[in-house]
Amino acid sequence: MAPMSRLVYRFYRLMWSSLDWLYPPNCGGCGKPGRRWCSDCQQSTEIITPPFCSKCGQTQEDIGLCVRCRNTAQHYTALRSWAVFRDGLRKAIHRLKYSRDMSLGEILSRPLIHCLETYVWHIDIVIPVPLGLARLAERGYNQSALLARPLALGAELAYYPQALRRIRETQSQVGLSMEERRLNVEGAFQANKSLAEGHNILIIDDVATSGATIDACAVALLNAGANEVYGLTLARAVRHPVGVEEFIQ
Repeated sequence: MAPMSRLVYRFYRLMWSSLDWLYPPNCGGCGKPGRRWCSDCQQSTEIITPPFCSKCGQTQEDIGLCVRCRNTAQHYTALRSWAVFRDGLRKAIHRLKYSRDMSLGEILSRPLIHCLETYVWHIDIVIPVPLGLARLAERGYNQSALLARPLALGAELAYYPQALRRIRETQSQVGLSMEERRLNVEGAFQANKSLAEGHNILIIDDVATSGATIDACAVALLNAGANEVYGLTLARAVRHPVGVEEFIQ
């Protein structure tokens, strides 16, 4: 890591650590006082390890492509997630997303940085999945950006949130079927050609369920001239044995 990038990232982490000292936090997963993300929640988190689909990253019993990726084209090059969306991690993401606990973005970006270091991906720029204007105004911030910015700093990558925008408001993906999710976000994004063209791009989101949002982002970026698009999320909603996914609530 270049000296300046290392310095900026250290300052960013120091800023949040200083706030922890001034305003002692509670764990985002269990509420235990003292840390934003405690060691107990870290140890109980179910990290996603192989075997999983080599394309979409969904857990499965064998290596290679899952049935869905064999039958349905995905526009991203690969999608991966750090851990399963349940228990303490699920609670932490809900706090980050809905309870304005923005400090969780920095601490939970650290495992994403580690994940990225293990993949043989040649990334040029990092982009968070953008929110629509109405939802951004309601929430006041983009939770994906709170993960993506420190990841970009820690991995010494360019951070261009303006390279992609949401041009159509979409309904929540909660409770929708896989096909409904795809249709819900189809054509919802537009990329900035001057920033996307010729680059390998990493899209960051909090949770992946069907992968439809990452794929819709990939379509917009590839149409704008991006070389390859990868997706990385903090959590993954796992698929049950009967094939029904554990949808986000």
